[in-house]
Amino acid sequence: MYRDILVHIDTAAACKERLSVALKVAKAQDAHLTGLFLLPYPEIPRFMEVQITEEIINQQRSAMAETAKTARADFEAACEAAGVAFSWQETSCPASEIADTAAMYARHHDLTVLGQRNPESSDPCSVSEMPDKVILTSGAPVMVVPYVGKFDTIGERVMVAWKPYREAVRAMNDSMPFLEASKSTLVLCADPNKGARDTMPVPGVDIGERLKCHGVNAKKETMNASGISVGDLLLSRAADESIDLIVCGAYGRPRLRELMLGGVTQHLLRHMTVPVIMSH
Repeated sequence: MYRDILVHIDTAAACKERLSVALKVAKAQDAHLTGLFLLPYPEIPRFMEVQITEEIINQQRSAMAETAKTARADFEAACEAAGVAFSWQETSCPASEIADTAAMYARHHDLTVLGQRNPESSDPCSVSEMPDKVILTSGAPVMVVPYVGKFDTIGERVMVAWKPYREAVRAMNDSMPFLEASKSTLVLCADPNKGARDTMPVPGVDIGERLKCHGVNAKKETMNASGISVGDLLLSRAADESIDLIVCGAYGRPRLRELMLGGVTQHLLRHMTVPVIMSH
C-alpha cells in the first residue's frame, strides 16, 4: 500500500485534474496526501541587480505568495471534500533547480504525482526537465498525469509494459499496490527480441505466475511492432483494452540518447493518453 503520496501543485489549468487523480489514489490507498508548491525565483546576474529595484523584487514576491495562498486554499478544500488526510509544503527554489527540488521531496514519499509537461503552459514550473529528471533521480515511483483529459478511474484496468529489464522490474514492483487492486491487468511485451539485453529465460520463472502469487490475474501478450513504434503500439493497445493506467520502466538507455533518437519513455511522456507510472 502507498501510505504517503506527494502531488505537485502549480497554476496550470491541468493541475485540477492532476489533484483529482492524486485524491482518488490517496482515497483508495487510505494514504496521506502532501501538496507541494514550488516558488521558483530567477537567478539574477550581479551586473543586472543594480537595474532591478527593491520595489520590483518585493512586488514579484508578493504576487508569488498570493498565488501560493490561493493554491493552498483550493488544495485543502479539495482534500477536505474527499475526506483525505493532507498537509501542505511550500518551498522556494532557484528557477534552474525546480526538478531537483521536486525530486528531493519525492524521495521521501511512497508515490509522487506529477503533470505531463505542456510546452504551451505559462506556469514557471513547466520546464523541460519536468517530469523526466524527477523520474530519473528520485529513486521512487512517479505517476505522470496527462495535461489533457479527465480520468474517472485509476488502476482498475492496468497495462504493464514488460521486458525483463531492471527498470521494468522496478516499475512493476513499485506499482504492486495498483496491480493487486486492479480488476484486470495486461502484461504486454512488445518486440521481445529487438535490442534484447538480459533476456535469457530463467527456468521455472514466469511473470504471470509471479503476479498470481500477489493475487493478480494477469493476461500476457507478446506483440511485434510492425510499421509503428513500440510507444504507439502500447498506446494503441491501451485504447483497445480501455486501460486507465500504464506501468512502464523509464529510460532503459541514456536520456540524452532518447531525446536525440527517440524511445519508448520519451514517446509516452509526450503522447500519453492515460496516467503512467514510471520508475528508473
